[in-house]
Amino acid sequence: MVVNSCITVFHKTIDEQTRLETWQRFNYGTKDNYTVWSHGAKIAKINKGFTDNDNIKIRVPYELNENLDINNFSLEDIIIIDEITSDIESQQDLIGYDILKITSLTNDNFGNNPHIYIGVQ
Repeated sequence: MVVNSCITVFHKTIDEQTRLETWQRFNYGTKDNYTVWSHGAKIAKINKGFTDNDNIKIRVPYELNENLDINNFSLEDIIIIDEITSDIESQQDLIGYDILKITSLTNDNFGNNPHIYIGVQ
């Protein structure tokens, strides 16, 4: 599988004691070692303004990402197509980044190129 990017996933969980959101960071690839394939672009629609409509697609191949686990992803998690090396306490910590949310998630773990397919907007 062709690779052209790296991503950082911020997986949202709820702290059972405080009932507050917590964000667990997972990096796939680095700026020097791409291990993820992404393509697509944001589009503008007439009368709707600037929208994505799930046009950015990401594939994370198992063979290039040793600790890849489908449980590290869920709908509404945050993805940044870049390498982020610091943890966050809230979404406010990501101001200045192009924040994408997972809208579809499929574990394609069969065939010649097993991977996790992610649709974001």
